[in-house]
Amino acid sequence: MQSIGAACLFVLTLTLAKPALARSATHPEPSETRSGEDRNDTNPKTVTILGLGDSITQGSTDFDSYLFPLQKKLRQAGYHFRLIGPKASVHQPDSIYNAGYGGKTAEFLATMVDSIYTRFPADVVLLHSGHNHFDTENPVAGIIAAQKSMIAKLIAINPRVVILVAQVITSGKLPKYSYIPALNQQIGEMVNQLNNRQVILVNQAKGWEWEKNTIADKVHPNARGAEKMAQAWFKALKRHWPSTDRN
Repeated sequence: MQSIGAACLFVLTLTLAKPALARSATHPEPSETRSGEDRNDTNPKTVTILGLGDSITQGSTDFDSYLFPLQKKLRQAGYHFRLIGPKASVHQPDSIYNAGYGGKTAEFLATMVDSIYTRFPADVVLLHSGHNHFDTENPVAGIIAAQKSMIAKLIAINPRVVILVAQVITSGKLPKYSYIPALNQQIGEMVNQLNNRQVILVNQAKGWEWEKNTIADKVHPNARGAEKMAQAWFKALKRHWPSTDRN
């Protein structure tokens, strides 16, 4: 796993987050999300986070995105942040913005990421993408190429972006998703080869038990699974994005 020096953290000193998420499907202008809560505020910078992926990121009426428990953890820990993106996932009373595209592949995201990220240039990107293929497609090489493309495009737009790249959760929907263990090995090798301290590996597959952590479809996380995913993201964020000044 790669590490981030202080210079790559953009002096990410954080304070207790105010409830800043909107409650409708219309996202604030990106310029507003980048500026923090007040352009003249002398408080530490509001760090923006973009969840990027498929339905596991987006959530649905049948299951919640991992972003909901992650938001709770970040708030409780005193981080000053905002989740942004073109879509709003709703779990009353909260709406969480993200770039989760249900049913879409990594290759699709690679064609969209530059336009998405130009509108929502978050400080931190959480990338979890690798589902929505069949094992018979032999998709691993294509997914890795798409992830490399996404990473390159994000860094080209924002050279200071921090990208947390997930080894994705495994599934009991077989043989469709039997390629995932091989994919996760390749994702780990890709991050190591990139050798970029702004690109950080997060092993979401470690300890994942689809029998306990997914809904009936054996793919999407249930409440326990969403909590487990959130904890893995949170652990990585704490390690690379420490808070030293909280209210």
